[in-house]
Amino acid sequence: MGRPRRLQFPGACYHIVLSGNNRQDLFLSNQDRRHFLNLLRQYKERYDLKIYAYSLLDNSVELLLETRRPNLSLVMQSFNTVYTKYFNSARGTSGHVFQGRYKALVVEKETALLEMTIYVHLNSVRSGLKERPWRYQWSSAGAYVEAGHREPLIDSDEVLRRMGKSRFQQSLKYLKLLKERLKSQAQWVLPIIRGFCVGTEAYAARLETLPEPLSGNGGSEALARKIVAETAQRHGMDADKLLGRSQWRDVAAARREAMYRIWKEARLGVTEVARLFGRTPSAVSQAIRALEK
Repeated sequence: MGRPRRLQFPGACYHIVLSGNNRQDLFLSNQDRRHFLNLLRQYKERYDLKIYAYSLLDNSVELLLETRRPNLSLVMQSFNTVYTKYFNSARGTSGHVFQGRYKALVVEKETALLEMTIYVHLNSVRSGLKERPWRYQWSSAGAYVEAGHREPLIDSDEVLRRMGKSRFQQSLKYLKLLKERLKSQAQWVLPIIRGFCVGTEAYAARLETLPEPLSGNGGSEALARKIVAETAQRHGMDADKLLGRSQWRDVAAARREAMYRIWKEARLGVTEVARLFGRTPSAVSQAIRALEK
């Protein structure tokens, strides 16, 4: 059987599961968990993501997030690589940290977003932890049930605004609903449609008709090419010269500018930018750092 289709389109919402390689732990300390969440904050800003919920266990992670661009594979590949480098470097080890391909289900926001945040927040209970899910430190439940808690990482307003006018009312109703779902284990099984979707049958059917370009990061690559052309024109040179090997000072400066804009605006990762310009990732990183300063 082939791997399930990886649907990517602007505004897609996903339930993502990351597992440790051979069921080994992803986190060996609270510092690891804090680093993971700090990295998630960085990627939220860099790739313009919405993070609706998360739950970190020792050997697995559940995320509920939305991509503004059709670039989930790009985001997750880069994220996993960066965390793997951190984990191995901190312990003097090498090799895989995550178990193969991450799991991703498309979530229909209009019908399933609320229930999916609850599903993620019940992850600790489903995994056997006895602590109440709204008290579990390493999940986003606190951003929903504590009226005075505003976690910048979590986009809770889109869910809570349906549950009352004041933040206090919203948090109280969410906590009540979370407690109700906690008592009903029948709610703990995801209603997966056609093997790739959580939502309605009609929504799943529409997703299967999406054109192929929306299944990749073609939009980002097209924007990258546009940025190259604009930068070259502004500096009075051909785009081919910008992408070439010339080391003349004016060409190198324009090239660094284009690299930075592509990284910042098209949201391509360093590896993708390096491939476009025929450079090494380290060279691109140096160019980006120079312009960031």
